[in-house]
Amino acid sequence: MQRSAFSGTALVVALLISASTWAAPSNDPPPVGAILDLDGLSVPTSYTGYSVNFGATLSSTAITFAFRDDASFIYFSTASVIDTTTSSGNLLLNGGFSGGTNTQDGNGLAPVNWTYTNQYGAAAGGQVQSCGAASGYCWYDGAVQAYDAISQTIATTIGNTYMISFDAQAGPVGTSFSRLSTNGNVTDAGGNGIDILAYAQAGLPAASVPEPAGLLILVPGLLGLCALRRRAVRIPPHALTP
Repeated sequence: MQRSAFSGTALVVALLISASTWAAPSNDPPPVGAILDLDGLSVPTSYTGYSVNFGATLSSTAITFAFRDDASFIYFSTASVIDTTTSSGNLLLNGGFSGGTNTQDGNGLAPVNWTYTNQYGAAAGGQVQSCGAASGYCWYDGAVQAYDAISQTIATTIGNTYMISFDAQAGPVGTSFSRLSTNGNVTDAGGNGIDILAYAQAGLPAASVPEPAGLLILVPGLLGLCALRRRAVRIPPHALTP
Protein backbone atom coordinates (compact mmCIF):
# COMPACT_ATOMS: atom_id res chain seq x y z
CA MET A 1 0.00 0.00 0.00
CA GLN A 2 2.81 2.38 0.88
CA ARG A 3 4.48 1.52 -2.43
CA SER A 4 1.50 2.97 -4.34
CA ALA A 5 1.71 6.25 -2.42
CA PHE A 6 5.46 6.48 -3.00
CA SER A 7 5.03 5.85 -6.72
CA GLY A 8 2.65 8.79 -7.03
CA THR A 9 5.06 11.10 -5.19
CA ALA A 10 7.94 9.89 -7.29
CA LEU A 11 5.94 10.71 -10.41
CA VAL A 12 5.47 14.29 -9.26
CA VAL A 13 9.19 14.64 -8.51
CA ALA A 14 10.04 13.22 -11.93
CA LEU A 15 7.68 15.72 -13.56
CA LEU A 16 9.34 18.59 -11.72
CA ILE A 17 12.81 17.48 -12.78
CA SER A 18 11.94 16.90 -16.42
CA ALA A 19 9.45 19.75 -16.94
CA SER A 20 11.93 21.97 -18.72
CA THR A 21 12.38 19.32 -21.41
CA TRP A 22 8.67 19.11 -22.21
CA ALA A 23 8.09 22.45 -23.88
CA ALA A 24 9.94 24.85 -26.14
CA PRO A 25 11.29 28.02 -24.50
CA SER A 26 8.74 30.74 -23.81
CA ASN A 27 10.27 34.21 -23.50
CA ASP A 28 13.01 32.99 -21.16
CA PRO A 29 15.14 35.73 -19.56
CA PRO A 30 18.90 35.88 -20.14
CA PRO A 31 21.43 34.23 -17.85
CA VAL A 32 22.18 36.26 -14.73
CA GLY A 33 25.31 38.31 -14.01
CA ALA A 34 25.96 40.17 -17.28
CA ILE A 35 28.48 43.04 -17.22
CA LEU A 36 27.25 44.31 -20.60
CA ASP A 37 23.63 44.20 -21.79
CA LEU A 38 22.57 45.95 -25.01
CA ASP A 39 18.93 46.04 -23.86
CA GLY A 40 17.38 49.41 -24.81
CA LEU A 41 20.06 50.43 -27.33
CA SER A 42 19.30 50.87 -31.01
CA VAL A 43 19.73 47.75 -33.15
CA PRO A 44 22.53 48.38 -35.69
CA THR A 45 22.03 47.34 -39.31
CA SER A 46 25.76 47.73 -40.04
CA TYR A 47 28.69 46.53 -37.95
CA THR A 48 28.97 48.60 -34.77
CA GLY A 49 31.55 48.29 -32.00
CA TYR A 50 30.70 47.69 -28.34
CA SER A 51 32.98 47.41 -25.30
CA VAL A 52 32.97 47.08 -21.53
CA ASN A 53 35.72 47.03 -18.88
CA PHE A 54 35.99 44.77 -15.85
CA GLY A 55 38.43 44.33 -13.01
CA ALA A 56 39.74 40.77 -12.70
CA THR A 57 38.99 39.03 -9.42
CA LEU A 58 40.00 35.57 -10.63
CA SER A 59 43.12 34.03 -12.13
CA SER A 60 40.96 32.20 -14.68
CA THR A 61 37.95 34.03 -16.15
CA ALA A 62 35.25 32.70 -18.46
CA ILE A 63 34.35 35.27 -21.11
CA THR A 64 30.84 34.49 -22.33
CA PHE A 65 28.56 36.10 -24.91
CA ALA A 66 24.83 35.30 -24.89
CA PHE A 67 22.49 35.89 -27.84
CA ARG A 68 18.82 36.07 -28.72
CA ASP A 69 17.07 37.24 -31.88
CA ASP A 70 13.51 35.93 -32.20
CA ALA A 71 12.65 37.32 -35.60
CA SER A 72 15.97 37.58 -37.41
CA PHE A 73 19.72 36.95 -36.88
CA ILE A 74 22.66 38.61 -35.15
CA TYR A 75 26.06 38.89 -36.86
CA PHE A 76 28.81 38.91 -34.22
CA SER A 77 32.53 39.20 -34.92
CA THR A 78 36.00 40.50 -33.93
CA ALA A 79 35.56 39.57 -30.27
CA SER A 80 38.53 40.51 -28.10
CA VAL A 81 39.70 40.83 -24.53
CA ILE A 82 42.69 43.07 -23.82
CA ASP A 83 44.53 43.60 -20.54
CA THR A 84 44.56 47.41 -20.44
CA THR A 85 46.85 47.38 -17.41
CA THR A 86 49.68 45.73 -19.36
CA SER A 87 48.57 46.69 -22.91
CA SER A 88 48.30 43.06 -24.01
CA GLY A 89 47.16 41.77 -27.36
CA ASN A 90 43.89 39.91 -27.81
CA LEU A 91 43.66 37.20 -25.15
CA LEU A 92 40.83 35.39 -26.94
CA LEU A 93 41.69 32.69 -29.45
CA ASN A 94 39.90 32.91 -32.80
CA GLY A 95 38.04 36.09 -31.90
CA GLY A 96 37.31 36.58 -35.60
CA PHE A 97 35.81 33.10 -36.04
CA SER A 98 38.19 32.56 -38.94
CA GLY A 99 36.72 29.44 -40.50
CA GLY A 100 38.28 26.07 -39.86
CA THR A 101 36.34 22.97 -38.93
CA ASN A 102 33.52 23.56 -36.50
CA THR A 103 32.92 20.98 -33.80
CA GLN A 104 29.48 19.72 -32.85
CA ASP A 105 28.85 20.71 -29.24
CA GLY A 106 25.44 20.36 -27.61
CA ASN A 107 22.70 21.69 -29.86
CA GLY A 108 24.83 23.86 -32.10
CA LEU A 109 28.15 24.26 -33.86
CA ALA A 110 30.90 25.58 -31.60
CA PRO A 111 33.51 27.77 -33.28
CA VAL A 112 37.10 26.58 -32.98
CA ASN A 113 38.58 27.43 -29.53
CA TRP A 114 35.12 28.25 -28.10
CA THR A 115 32.54 26.34 -26.06
CA TYR A 116 28.90 26.46 -27.15
CA THR A 117 25.97 26.11 -24.74
CA ASN A 118 22.21 26.14 -25.27
CA GLN A 119 20.91 25.56 -21.76
CA TYR A 120 17.38 26.72 -22.61
CA GLY A 121 17.02 24.59 -25.75
CA ALA A 122 16.40 27.56 -28.05
CA ALA A 123 15.73 26.91 -31.72
CA ALA A 124 17.92 28.50 -34.43
CA GLY A 125 21.06 28.43 -32.29
CA GLY A 126 24.23 30.02 -33.59
CA GLN A 127 26.94 28.80 -35.94
CA VAL A 128 30.01 30.11 -37.73
CA GLN A 129 29.54 31.30 -41.27
CA SER A 130 31.10 33.53 -43.89
CA CYS A 131 29.73 37.07 -43.66
CA GLY A 132 30.64 40.70 -44.17
CA ALA A 133 32.77 41.01 -41.04
CA ALA A 134 36.30 42.38 -41.12
CA SER A 135 37.67 38.86 -40.68
CA GLY A 136 35.34 37.45 -43.32
CA TYR A 137 33.60 35.24 -40.75
CA CYS A 138 31.15 35.79 -37.92
CA TRP A 139 29.06 34.05 -35.29
CA TYR A 140 25.58 33.99 -36.83
CA ASP A 141 22.88 33.57 -34.16
CA GLY A 142 19.07 33.63 -34.18
CA ALA A 143 18.14 31.89 -30.92
CA VAL A 144 14.34 32.01 -30.54
CA GLN A 145 12.51 32.86 -27.28
CA ALA A 146 15.66 32.11 -25.23
CA TYR A 147 19.42 32.56 -25.18
CA ASP A 148 22.33 30.45 -26.33
CA ALA A 149 25.97 31.37 -25.71
CA ILE A 150 29.62 30.95 -26.65
CA SER A 151 32.36 31.02 -24.03
CA GLN A 152 36.13 30.93 -23.71
CA THR A 153 38.23 30.84 -20.53
CA ILE A 154 41.35 33.00 -20.34
CA ALA A 155 44.09 33.53 -17.75
CA THR A 156 43.66 36.86 -15.94
CA THR A 157 45.73 38.75 -13.38
CA ILE A 158 43.78 39.64 -10.26
CA GLY A 159 43.52 43.42 -9.91
CA ASN A 160 44.18 44.19 -13.58
CA THR A 161 41.61 45.90 -15.78
CA TYR A 162 40.41 44.20 -18.96
CA MET A 163 38.36 45.45 -21.89
CA ILE A 164 35.91 43.19 -23.73
CA SER A 165 34.97 44.39 -27.19
CA PHE A 166 33.17 43.11 -30.29
CA ASP A 167 31.41 44.18 -33.46
CA ALA A 168 27.79 43.29 -34.17
CA GLN A 169 24.87 43.99 -36.44
CA ALA A 170 21.39 42.50 -36.78
CA GLY A 171 18.68 41.89 -39.33
CA PRO A 172 16.16 44.57 -40.29
CA VAL A 173 13.48 43.43 -37.81
CA GLY A 174 13.19 45.51 -34.62
CA THR A 175 14.56 48.92 -33.69
CA SER A 176 15.78 48.45 -30.11
CA PHE A 177 17.49 45.63 -28.28
CA SER A 178 15.15 43.95 -25.79
CA ARG A 179 16.05 41.08 -23.47
CA LEU A 180 12.45 39.83 -23.58
CA SER A 181 9.70 39.78 -26.20
CA THR A 182 7.28 42.63 -25.56
CA ASN A 183 4.85 42.30 -28.48
CA GLY A 184 2.76 39.50 -26.96
CA ASN A 185 4.41 36.63 -28.87
CA VAL A 186 6.21 34.35 -26.41
CA THR A 187 6.28 31.12 -28.40
CA ASP A 188 8.06 31.50 -31.73
CA ALA A 189 9.95 33.71 -34.19
CA GLY A 190 7.10 36.23 -34.14
CA GLY A 191 8.49 37.64 -30.89
CA ASN A 192 10.63 40.77 -30.79
CA GLY A 193 13.24 39.74 -28.21
CA ILE A 194 16.78 40.55 -29.39
CA ASP A 195 19.86 41.08 -27.24
CA ILE A 196 23.58 40.49 -26.76
CA LEU A 197 25.10 40.18 -23.30
CA ALA A 198 28.69 39.75 -22.08
CA TYR A 199 29.89 38.01 -18.92
CA ALA A 200 33.25 37.73 -17.12
CA GLN A 201 33.11 35.27 -14.23
CA ALA A 202 33.96 31.78 -13.02
CA GLY A 203 32.44 29.39 -15.54
CA LEU A 204 29.28 29.73 -17.59
CA PRO A 205 26.55 32.03 -16.22
CA ALA A 206 23.64 30.35 -14.48
CA ALA A 207 20.32 30.03 -16.26
CA SER A 208 17.38 32.07 -15.02
CA VAL A 209 14.37 29.98 -16.03
CA PRO A 210 10.86 30.91 -14.88
CA GLU A 211 8.67 28.09 -13.58
CA PRO A 212 6.40 26.68 -16.32
CA ALA A 213 2.85 27.92 -15.68
CA GLY A 214 1.29 24.71 -16.95
CA LEU A 215 3.27 22.65 -14.49
CA LEU A 216 2.12 24.79 -11.57
CA ILE A 217 -1.45 23.82 -12.44
CA LEU A 218 -0.64 20.17 -13.04
CA VAL A 219 1.41 19.46 -9.92
CA PRO A 220 -1.21 20.38 -7.27
CA GLY A 221 -3.67 18.09 -9.03
CA LEU A 222 -1.19 15.23 -9.01
CA LEU A 223 -0.37 15.85 -5.34
CA GLY A 224 -4.09 15.78 -4.55
CA LEU A 225 -4.48 12.54 -6.48
CA CYS A 226 -1.62 10.97 -4.54
CA ALA A 227 -3.22 12.05 -1.25
CA LEU A 228 -6.55 10.54 -2.27
CA ARG A 229 -4.83 7.29 -3.20
CA ARG A 230 -3.16 7.15 0.22
CA ARG A 231 -6.47 7.76 2.02
CA ALA A 232 -8.29 5.26 -0.20
CA VAL A 233 -5.96 2.36 0.48
CA ARG A 234 -6.25 2.91 4.25
CA ILE A 235 -10.07 2.54 4.45
CA PRO A 236 -10.90 -0.55 6.56
CA PRO A 237 -12.94 -3.16 4.65
CA HIS A 238 -15.79 -3.08 7.23
CA ALA A 239 -16.29 0.65 6.61
CA LEU A 240 -17.64 -0.22 3.17
CA THR A 241 -20.27 -2.61 4.56
CA PRO A 242 -23.84 -1.17 4.55
